[in-house]
Amino acid sequence: LEAIRAGVPLFDRLYGEAEAAYPRAGEKLQFNEVLRRMLDRWVGDMIANTRKQVESVAEAPALADIRACPHRLAGLSPEVETERRQTKDFLHRNLYFSPALEPEKEAAERIITDLFELWMAHPEKLPRNYQTKARSEPLARVVCDYIAGMTDTFILRQHRRLCATKATAGPA
Repeated sequence: LEAIRAGVPLFDRLYGEAEAAYPRAGEKLQFNEVLRRMLDRWVGDMIANTRKQVESVAEAPALADIRACPHRLAGLSPEVETERRQTKDFLHRNLYFSPALEPEKEAAERIITDLFELWMAHPEKLPRNYQTKARSEPLARVVCDYIAGMTDTFILRQHRRLCATKATAGPA
């Protein structure tokens, strides 16, 4: 928590607000409140800034005006984009490429690879609705969509059930 507060100024500011608003709430609840506030800020800014950009194209822009615009209209304001970038940079440095999480990342990659390869070789092992989709769409796309929709618990269960002969994998 201290590292996040030190590395993400927006998180720190909003955490202070959450502590003040909910002084008796536990740390986890305050943390979740900060995440909610961050997302609310970014989504609200995206909507407001996009509206402002669209209105700058013409007083009452038609769809043709918007399509003809030479620059992107949807986006965050410069201030909020800076906050988003700081957060993303922090996450890349401290989470996504964290050496401490490398074993879990490798296990997750192995599980996904094992299941992908299994279903590519044996599409009949996919649920029926995905087998049906695979008749009209590329199998790789169907398998990717199926995997992408899985929760961690479900994918682990599928891996244990379908890939029992391989080494048992750790948590994803």
